[in-house]
Amino acid sequence: MIYDFLIIGSGVAATALTERLLEKDRSASILILEAGRRVKTKDFALWQEHLVRDTLPYNDCKDLKYPDDPRNPDNDEENRSSGETKVDLRGARLFVYGGSTMAWGGWSLRLKPEDFLLRSNTGQGADWPFSYDVLEEYYCQAERHLAVSGNSSDTTVRRSERYPFPHFPYTFEDKPVADAMDRLGITFGNMPIARRGYSDVPSDVPSRHAPCHTTGTCDYCPFGAKYVATNYLDDIRSWTDCPRLEVRLDAVVETINTSSKTRATSVTYTDSATRETISVEAERIIIAAGAIESAKLLQRSKPAHWPNGIGNDSGHVGANFVTHPLVIFNSPTQSNPDKLQPELDFPTLISRHFDTKAEQEAGKFMIINPPNHVDVNLAAQFRNGMTRVAIDAYVAKPFHRALHCYVEVFGKSINTISNLEDCRNTFKMLETEVHFSYETMNDRVNQIALVVAQIYDAMGISEPQNLTRTIKWGAHHAASTCRMSVDPRDGVVDSDLKVHGMENLYVCSNAVFPSIGAVNPTLTLTALALRLGDHLNGNRVRNDA
Repeated sequence: MIYDFLIIGSGVAATALTERLLEKDRSASILILEAGRRVKTKDFALWQEHLVRDTLPYNDCKDLKYPDDPRNPDNDEENRSSGETKVDLRGARLFVYGGSTMAWGGWSLRLKPEDFLLRSNTGQGADWPFSYDVLEEYYCQAERHLAVSGNSSDTTVRRSERYPFPHFPYTFEDKPVADAMDRLGITFGNMPIARRGYSDVPSDVPSRHAPCHTTGTCDYCPFGAKYVATNYLDDIRSWTDCPRLEVRLDAVVETINTSSKTRATSVTYTDSATRETISVEAERIIIAAGAIESAKLLQRSKPAHWPNGIGNDSGHVGANFVTHPLVIFNSPTQSNPDKLQPELDFPTLISRHFDTKAEQEAGKFMIINPPNHVDVNLAAQFRNGMTRVAIDAYVAKPFHRALHCYVEVFGKSINTISNLEDCRNTFKMLETEVHFSYETMNDRVNQIALVVAQIYDAMGISEPQNLTRTIKWGAHHAASTCRMSVDPRDGVVDSDLKVHGMENLYVCSNAVFPSIGAVNPTLTLTALALRLGDHLNGNRVRNDA
């Protein structure tokens, strides 16, 4: 059988793309290949287990059929980080049906118009091949697909439609930060989040979204309020008029096969359960396997006419790797008279005051009041059997107050992703080498610390010498390893996400981002997936700058 579409990966990009393709033709034959397996979602018993034992089913899945198979293979023994800056892959991604949406936070932020013109504005990194205006309508569609709750009156980024659901209000624990920012003239707003709030369901938002019950345990939602691609794909697969949609799990794709330098014909994958090698043909192939695995797949696909890997004549496959460093600021307080404590498991207050064109050359940053900004963990104390009297004293004790920042970094050709030959991880996939150096980050963090110190001072809880900072480099927002470009010499895919020089091979992941600004990439990726769906459906999409 030759499939109409073959999609590698089952995360948000694959899900949004699949839904858009089936909107045009419910009889289209679509095969989704996923290297991982299924983790049960919307299960109240698993949620209770999470509460009582602080366990998560996708971190350590002891399936009876695969008793020795941990769910997340990125551990200390697998993968390698080289270069001057260590980037940790642990916890950054999940190899599971539904991809990393199983564990993501749901933050759904738009890039800003200047983010599409990074090189023009700063001389660093690369420009996008089109403008914010081209993607704006797809941002609106992506917010409906993800069922985002946001503040429609927020003018931080221009928008043509309201959010599908109203924003989650600020919490009591946000008040000290909000008051401090008000005194300093620092603007802030509500975090747009992919969780359905309480309201009438808009007619164009799928009814599969249950309302959020704000349990404060969003690492595992028992209701399905938070967007998880697994739930979406299961729902689509249940449509009786889509008989030719198929998902295969345990499918570790090894190579893309071609008949010429311009046409892909099939993929070869290994069934990690049976160890069988299987080839599947398709008219169009879409790699939606994340920024790391998408680049690695192109690199190891080396037909005679692509000796350095498909799409890699320019040397950009796997290059220009970027991610967001998470900078954690901490300061001790003398007491907690208001008994501040985490109320939710997601932030409700963010500031994009420094996510502006004026900060772009130095590196934009976003300030988040995290849900764990107060080191009070009531659930842990309940599990330990602490009494009510002891709990009251525990909550009022001095604590450490945290603020988080995500900082923009710029793509450099020396920062790369590659396959570790002959080294296989838990899922029998080739392991990853991340080569990364970003020596200027300490200077930028010192500048940011001056701003953050003012906020702590305005809250009245910190002396400058007590403010500490930690920089965590993780691959949660990995991007740019197959970046878009107008000129094939400058990137890997064109503005329609098609690999330069190929007729029918596409990449739809964070890998195609020419830059990532200072915000989470998922909403932008969803918008790109929906736009790609329109392109593959034969609809005319704008490509003007």
